Amino acid sequence: MSMRTSRNVWFPLALVLACTTVIASAVAVYYYMSYSMSEKRYADTFAALNSLTYTVRILVKYGNGNSVWYNQTLIPIGWSLLQATNKTTGGKVLGQRYSIGTFVTAINGVPGNGPQYWIAYSWNGTNWVPLETPTELYTLRQGEIVAWYLTDDWSKSP
Repeated sequence: MSMRTSRNVWFPLALVLACTTVIASAVAVYYYMSYSMSEKRYADTFAALNSLTYTVRILVKYGNGNSVWYNQTLIPIGWSLLQATNKTTGGKVLGQRYSIGTFVTAINGVPGNGPQYWIAYSWNGTNWVPLETPTELYTLRQGEIVAWYLTDDWSKSP
């Protein structure tokens, strides 16, 4: 009778163990499928976003040796340098509007006053080139690298 009693204990225990294994496997498959679907939705959303935006890099160089890079900045296609700078700095761009364009007077609370002024540049792959277009009319392109430089010497570059 002892043999039969031990057999009666192990059979339900094995059955419970088998059921929990099946349930745990089903839960794991469910979470894996949910993860896979979420990953695909993320990739689709990111692809759609990339079709509507450009990634640019913006340098703000303060003229005192300090500088800030805004790397991998996503902007809508068609945005100007002034719009992108305003976005990356959290709206901390001040300027004076004239008929020929906006003259930027401060970025991140740092004013261009006295002999120092904010000058915008574009990187051509070899060196910095001052922009000849007003910054609100200068449309950024995919992967472009631009800079704002606070300087008193227009011949210097960032």
